[in-house]
Amino acid sequence: MQFDSLAYLLLLLATAIAFFHLGARARMWLLIAASLVFYAAWSIPFTGLIVLSAVLDYGASLGIHRARAPWARRAFLMLSLTGNLGLLGYFKYANFFLENLHALLGDGATTDALAIVLPPGISFYTFQTMSYTIDVYRRQLTPTRAFDRMFLFVTFFPQLVAGPIERAGHLMTQFEVAIRQRFRVENLVEGGRMIIFGLAKKVLLADSCAKLAEPVFAAPATFDGWSLLVATYAFTLQIYFDFSAYSEIARGSARIFGIDLMRNFDQPYLSGNPSEFWRRWHISLSTWIRDYVYLPLGGNRGSRPRVLFNLVATMFLSGLWHGAAWTFVLWGLYHGVLLLLDVVLRRGDRLGRAFAFVPAATRATIGWLLTFHLVVVGWILFRAATVRDAWTVFTGILAAPLGDVAVRPEQLLFFAAVAGFLWLSRLDRRHGLLRRIDDDLSLSVLVYGALVVAATLGAPEEAPAFIYFQF
Repeated sequence: MQFDSLAYLLLLLATAIAFFHLGARARMWLLIAASLVFYAAWSIPFTGLIVLSAVLDYGASLGIHRARAPWARRAFLMLSLTGNLGLLGYFKYANFFLENLHALLGDGATTDALAIVLPPGISFYTFQTMSYTIDVYRRQLTPTRAFDRMFLFVTFFPQLVAGPIERAGHLMTQFEVAIRQRFRVENLVEGGRMIIFGLAKKVLLADSCAKLAEPVFAAPATFDGWSLLVATYAFTLQIYFDFSAYSEIARGSARIFGIDLMRNFDQPYLSGNPSEFWRRWHISLSTWIRDYVYLPLGGNRGSRPRVLFNLVATMFLSGLWHGAAWTFVLWGLYHGVLLLLDVVLRRGDRLGRAFAFVPAATRATIGWLLTFHLVVVGWILFRAATVRDAWTVFTGILAAPLGDVAVRPEQLLFFAAVAGFLWLSRLDRRHGLLRRIDDDLSLSVLVYGALVVAATLGAPEEAPAFIYFQF
């Protein structure tokens, strides 16, 4: 069930109306039922995997809490990790592993016999349930004895398929408050604004950029360098508009029920260095990777080689999380190297001392432009179907200024639109444009009403699915 579909809006509306006419206990089960309906619209059989994951971590967390011996606590933790990573590994990486194994052996075998379908959202809900068990093991969380609370934490439909990846300490406690509070108009208004804004970004911006990017990346060898450059910038905007739109709709849907999901994006394309980018992009995954991978590896403690290894290893796993393909692995390693260089060059403010003669504002602008375009280069690896296609795009773009094909007027217009988006983002960051709109009732009604009309008229008959649904 797509967020930008009538079916989802009807499910959300019906659930919200029923929610505020029921008692506390019934509200909990209503949200669970709505979540199961939402996921069953994708696949009824795969709902069993979610139930299995919830039961596994519910039992493991109680086992950890009740166990006294350290080895018993570790055993229950390993049960949780093995079960969740086993499910994720089989459905997401089995064919990738077998394909590369056969390529290494050179036997020419294929993996077509493993007709594996990737369950929607498995990368998100397995990480969310694992964080619950790990937090209990670390004694940072007391596990609930009520299975319905745990099950709703795993299945809550606004963030079930593509996040944000929530922590139990933040989300589960809100359920207890939400099921007892009265209807609040301000929650409906704020949630409605988020939903409208997210739908408009998806329909008007992300899907428009997809029309420019998808044909080119489907057959990059048939396009000239300028077309490849346009497609790369188009995907850079598409993935941001698309994923941030999903997060806005998810947050808005939850807000209607009085539940606050974490903010997943904070204008990442305004970042001044790679480290800042990852603090602003897909924040729920970045913080999850930091807390459950990077810090356990040692974080920034220890020798410099160890710290740098931790950075690269963490980003390698982040890339692999995104997909079972060498393009994702290389994308993760690429960002790992960027973070490594960022740490080395900025440690002790070496760059600041080396370029002290350059005004601070100029240094900040150069850092921003460099960071933005390093991220753009990385998106080529992320979007390309194969490493060969990524290389084709790289070389084609580099050769564009040397080729016989001149940049076309419509391409210049698109480049101007990209610059305009970045300029508006900086204005919003500095002057809070969206906040000012929300604070003015008349202006808010006008702007959001116009977005509803534009999104309704501009919606295609078959809109592309949200990009992160495939993860």
